[in-house]
Amino acid sequence: MVRRVVKSGLALGMRWSGSSLLKRTLNARSGAPWIVGYHRVVENFAQSARTSIPAMLISLAMLNRHLEWIGRRFDFVSIEEITARHDRGYRYGKPAAAVTFDDGYRDVYEQAFPLLKAKGIPAAVFVVTSLIGTSHPPLFERLYLALVRAERAGSSPRARLARLVLPLGVEVPRLSDPRVQGADPFRLTRLLLETLPRESLDRVVQALESEVGQDDDALRERRPLTWDMLREMQRSGITIGSHTRRHALLTLEDEARVMEETLGSRRDLEDNLGARVLHFAYPNGWFDTATIACVRTAGYRFAYTSCRHRDAAHPLLTLPRTILWENSSLGLFGGFSPAVMGCQADGTFDRARPCASTHWN
Repeated sequence: MVRRVVKSGLALGMRWSGSSLLKRTLNARSGAPWIVGYHRVVENFAQSARTSIPAMLISLAMLNRHLEWIGRRFDFVSIEEITARHDRGYRYGKPAAAVTFDDGYRDVYEQAFPLLKAKGIPAAVFVVTSLIGTSHPPLFERLYLALVRAERAGSSPRARLARLVLPLGVEVPRLSDPRVQGADPFRLTRLLLETLPRESLDRVVQALESEVGQDDDALRERRPLTWDMLREMQRSGITIGSHTRRHALLTLEDEARVMEETLGSRRDLEDNLGARVLHFAYPNGWFDTATIACVRTAGYRFAYTSCRHRDAAHPLLTLPRTILWENSSLGLFGGFSPAVMGCQADGTFDRARPCASTHWN
């Protein structure tokens, strides 16, 4: 509540002073569109949030509010148009915005795609290619669901993890930290996701699921897109980009694995969709100089982050995005706030809360 009060006060001050509008105008003159990112789109946020990471969700109704607000203040452009304007040196007369979705959840097709078509709004979907057409959600979703099941069974998720990782030979340095003792499933998911290479994380998740089982209904809700869905979306003007093959956090992997994740996923998409793939989104927004080099070698011209950092040497491979969810635009009284949304658009909250990630090595 305190955080919401601070955000609302800051947003209203920016709105009344005209600073938000000025910043958006300056951004337009610089030729930089505002790129927003979402993950899952659900019918009922409160219901889905009971078994999901809330910050991954936005309800269809709230997404509609976001798009209406953006549409009144920005010209919607596709990321392909960003490409074309860059190549031709065109500037944006009015502030421009692009819409993206990460991970390739089926609910983007079921919920967001009809809304985008009805409004004539272009968008991009970044997919994890090894999951397309399967019933398997990203690995971090399986980890989170298993930790939730452990907690609901009455055991400490942290204690269960600490017991499991020892025989696996997997080291999680911060798992014994006293500050993690009472960590909830979300904090533990972040800890493991941001610490372990993909292969080690896979072993931990399999061991945990073998003890606590799987929630079939929850897994079904997180099903990925199919190739037929992607082809239909592509025919309707949706750009399909890569989000790696297995959603590995690239800064935790060696060069050979990074090339497999980036080049391999690009080949998967081009072979199945019959079109060049030039756009890539970094899982978790994490990148460093080594991963940028691999992404460029893999043949991508444009790559997207989840923060405002850019590599001056490769600005098109570190295009900033604002990741939004259900509560990103809520005001003091819990409803949609145009002032808070304006601060999201001009990056006020990003400057007030610097990115904690290390992007250079």
